[in-house]
Amino acid sequence: MALVPAWLRRWHRQWLARRMPASRSQRLTQKRIFILPTGYGLFFLLIAALLFLGGINYENNLIMALSFLMVSLFMVAILHTFRNLAGLLVRAGRMLPGHAGAEGALELVLHADDRHPHLSLWLHWPQAPREHVSVLPGEEKSVWLQLALPRRGYVRPGRLVIESRYPLGLVRAWSQLDMAHPCLAWPRAVPSEQRPATGGEADAAQRTRQLAGSDEFHGLRRYQSGDPPRLVDWKAYARGRGLHSKEFVDPAEGWLWLDWHTMPGVDAETRLSRLAWWVLRLAESNQRYGLILPGGTLPPGQGPEQQRQALDMLALHGQPAEEQF
Repeated sequence: MALVPAWLRRWHRQWLARRMPASRSQRLTQKRIFILPTGYGLFFLLIAALLFLGGINYENNLIMALSFLMVSLFMVAILHTFRNLAGLLVRAGRMLPGHAGAEGALELVLHADDRHPHLSLWLHWPQAPREHVSVLPGEEKSVWLQLALPRRGYVRPGRLVIESRYPLGLVRAWSQLDMAHPCLAWPRAVPSEQRPATGGEADAAQRTRQLAGSDEFHGLRRYQSGDPPRLVDWKAYARGRGLHSKEFVDPAEGWLWLDWHTMPGVDAETRLSRLAWWVLRLAESNQRYGLILPGGTLPPGQGPEQQRQALDMLALHGQPAEEQF
C-alpha cells in the first residue's frame, strides 16, 4: 500500500463508504462482493492459453479440447466461489476491551439463513491475524477477532475483510465491510506506590453516612412526610407508640475514593494510568471504592461490574462526545 498514492487511497475509501456504508448488520450481496483471479488462477489461465496456441499450431484437437476444458473449469470456479460468500449475514456482536498497548477482541456473528453452506471463509481486520470458519445452512457462528489497541479510548478496527478461495483456489472473492464495531481501550496500568485516594482506614475523618435502604439498622426517627411505607415501623405504631421510620446506615469505614485531584502536577494520561492500576489492585482485594474524575463520579462499590465501570470511565475521560459510542 505504500506504493499507492495517497489521493488514490483516499478516493478508494470514499468510494467504499458510498458503496458499502457502515452498519452493524450486513448481508453479502452482489454489490458487496468483489472477485479476481489468484496467482494460481492466472497461472492456470496462462497454461490454458499456451495449450490453445499449441493446439492451433499443431492442429491437435485433443490439446484444444483440454484448453477449453480448463477455461470452462475456471468459469465454474468463479460462480461457485462467488456463491460461497453470497447471502451470508454478518452482524456485530460483543466487545472485549483491553488496555492500551495490548489487545482487545470484537465478536462477529455469521448467520447462514439460506440453503447453501459457506465453507472455508477467512475473516480479519486490516493488519490483524485471520480466523477461519465455515457456516452450514441454517447455522449461526460466533467469531472473535483480535485487535491491537494502540491508544486509550474507542479504537476503530477498519473495514472487516471476509474472503474465500473455495473450492479450487483459482479465484478470490472478498468483501470489505464497515461494521461500525469499535473496541474500547482502557488506560495502561502503571504501578504507583502512592495511593491516589482519599478516605479508607487511614482517613481520620471516618464517619457513618446514612443511606436509606442499606443493610445495617441504626435506629428510629420521627416519621416525616414522604418516607417510603417500607421504612415505617408499623409494629411500634400498632402498639400506640406513634409513627416512626426506621433508619439505616452504611458505614463509610474502609471506603476509598480514587481521586483525580490527589495528583497535582502530573499529566492527564499518567493520572489515568495510575488510577487504572489502583482500580485493578483494589478489585483483586475485593475492596469497596469509588472514583472521582473531573466531570464525573462513580459511587463506591465492589466486584467485577464496579471494576468494569471504573475502567470504562477512565478510558472515556476527555474523549470527544462524537467518539463515545
